[in-house]
Amino acid sequence: MMKPFCLALLLTLPAPALLWAAAASDQANPAATELIDKVINARKTTGFRIRAKLIVVQAGSGKRQTRQLLIKGRRDGEATKILYQALWPDAYKGRALLVEKSADHKTTGFLFTPPDKVTPLTPEVMKQPFLESDLTLDDLAEDYWHWPLQKIVGQETVSGKSCQILESRPAGRPTAGYALVKTWICPDLALPLRVHLFDEGGQLVKRINVEKFFQQGTRWVPATIMIEPEHGRSRTTLDGSKSERDLDIPVEDFALGKIKSLAK
Repeated sequence: MMKPFCLALLLTLPAPALLWAAAASDQANPAATELIDKVINARKTTGFRIRAKLIVVQAGSGKRQTRQLLIKGRRDGEATKILYQALWPDAYKGRALLVEKSADHKTTGFLFTPPDKVTPLTPEVMKQPFLESDLTLDDLAEDYWHWPLQKIVGQETVSGKSCQILESRPAGRPTAGYALVKTWICPDLALPLRVHLFDEGGQLVKRINVEKFFQQGTRWVPATIMIEPEHGRSRTTLDGSKSERDLDIPVEDFALGKIKSLAK
């Protein structure tokens, strides 16, 4: 049986994305705050380690490319670190993204390209695709749960489950890649099942769907996530193969020296 796949993406957009987060802003309406808290509390953990495949398919040719990932995270109080590192194929081996979140939700970190290139995460860098997929660095790093404007705008059935539709908006001009995130959340599962991402002009940019999910203990978890840009030229699948949670991941694992050593 496939082990659960829980990426930051699925808790920051829907969440991903994070496995951790604090309560929603006080400006969110009470129903929205309660729903967000339910999802977040179901995902909290001290640390995790995940192996997953990132599969990119080109629509015209059907060409399929696969990258194997190691993803791990650590929580220190309200601060978090998440590392995404490519293990295979050789063309991508060792490439890494480190995302660090402070207690007040500020994002820092870097991209690492073997053997020695380190690129800090600036707003422009965050718009880049991750390992040439349909995920941007913003998709993996931005925490939409903490945007100040949150409200429930409707209800709809997704994959046979009743979901509430949550709208998340930033205050003023967005610094992330999106101006509106709509998330379909199943309260019974405490799990987001669908996410739509919109730009400042109100145009749909990207769809994210949980294709498979199942129960592990008392939690419902995603197993397969599909990312489909509105341009239709490609699609990306995140497919989990193994995950562990409630771990104590050493802080040294997120140091640049250790990241470099894993690239060799």
